[in-house]
Amino acid sequence: MVFRKAFIRAVKWFCFTFTAVSLAVMLTPVANWLASPLLVQEGAPVKTDMIAVLGGGAYANGVLGSASNERLIKGVALYREGRAPRLIFAGGSVLGVGAKLGHTVLGMESVVNGRFVEAVLMQEEAVGIGVPEKDCLVEGNSLSTFENLRNLKAYMEKEGLKSATLVSSPLHMKRIELAAKKLGMDFHVSPAPDATMHKTTPIARVHLMRDVLWEYSALGLYW
Repeated sequence: MVFRKAFIRAVKWFCFTFTAVSLAVMLTPVANWLASPLLVQEGAPVKTDMIAVLGGGAYANGVLGSASNERLIKGVALYREGRAPRLIFAGGSVLGVGAKLGHTVLGMESVVNGRFVEAVLMQEEAVGIGVPEKDCLVEGNSLSTFENLRNLKAYMEKEGLKSATLVSSPLHMKRIELAAKKLGMDFHVSPAPDATMHKTTPIARVHLMRDVLWEYSALGLYW
């Protein structure tokens, strides 16, 4: 009887807390406030040896997600501005969140072979909108941000390249910046424009909070 009462009380408190937190996230800009420290501003335009576009996800049917498309557009725009003579797209097999976590956290290698390679999908899109194929390179073996940058650095060393412009979504840039510094890369960051700080509807704020918590968790995992 005592256990039953304690259990009911715990369930009530859980429901109350969950409801209160959910309402706070949906009806206040708390997610936007938490996102703000993750954002990195782009500095003055500079030329580098290459533009590296990090993948932002794709669907199982081989369609790029919105983040990948935003990054792709930004990278192509920089290329057309003459900011670098070549583009390289980074991102391995298209996998679900569970498989990516299994690889990143537990080092599981059984998940690395998906049907599509994200970097190849981005390369095909870039060539399709007019970027010369010879200037569109692919790094298709990485499944995490740190692997993206580690493999890019290895490519730069192999080709004798000194600097890179790193393109990703605004929320992702802090993690990229810290990882690139840790690897000793000479880099310039260039966030792809998105609606991060303009998500003000209840559902948009919930999605933003999910992304923000993901980034803070990833920062804790890396460092």
